[in-house]
Amino acid sequence: MSNIIVRSITGVIYVCVIIGSAYLNFIFFSFVIFLMSALTLYEFQRLTSYKNIYQYILLSFLFIYFTLIKIENEIINLILLVSLLSNFIMSSWLFKFKIKEKTIIYLLSNAYPIFGCFFIIAIPYSNGYYEPILIFLVYTINWINNSFAFIIGKNFGNTKLLKNISPNKSWEGFFGGIFFSIVFSFIFYQLKPEFNFMKLIFLSFSIPVLATLGDLVQSKIKRQAGVKDSGILLPGHGGFFDRMDSIIFVAPWSYLIINQF
Repeated sequence: MSNIIVRSITGVIYVCVIIGSAYLNFIFFSFVIFLMSALTLYEFQRLTSYKNIYQYILLSFLFIYFTLIKIENEIINLILLVSLLSNFIMSSWLFKFKIKEKTIIYLLSNAYPIFGCFFIIAIPYSNGYYEPILIFLVYTINWINNSFAFIIGKNFGNTKLLKNISPNKSWEGFFGGIFFSIVFSFIFYQLKPEFNFMKLIFLSFSIPVLATLGDLVQSKIKRQAGVKDSGILLPGHGGFFDRMDSIIFVAPWSYLIINQF
């Protein structure tokens, strides 16, 4: 079986588990994302050689507290601010801006993976009540972008995006992912005209850009660690960190966009 077929099957099962759990109930959805996040954190720690039990404690606390009690909006906004700032600094790190090594290590080990994972379960509550359609929308746009960026880049990609970090990524794949994300958003709006059109527009443009940045950040982490994949648990993809790299970066910004409209 070719790698692209294996990759597609794994991706579909992965998304179906997440979306299915989201529509089943929030507690089960939170548990699924927590399990995937813990595995992602484990693979992440192996890559960075920065292992600390308190990272798991913080991840567990955020998930359990938000799932069972709900975190106050003021605290979520503070976590969001730190998460967005960390993403901005991680993006700067990609393009070789001078940043203190201790700052990168701290952000890599805390705000980037842990808060990014937390906002995956916060997205359905962006409007103050549980809406599984929001996580469906964010994940589907992200999945469509990743899939078509891969397919178009593999078949038509000639202009490299950041060759020194991820030699397989191309501008053709990048714009192809954006195009099909926008196409999906227009189809979604025809089926759900009551949905805020501005949210769709912002999400369909921002998710592909942010997903690409997230993937590039992970690629740089792997390159520095000298490995191709973060793990072996997901056939065709590698590990959970390989699969969640983009959504970790996308989730805080998606929460912000949905929350502000």
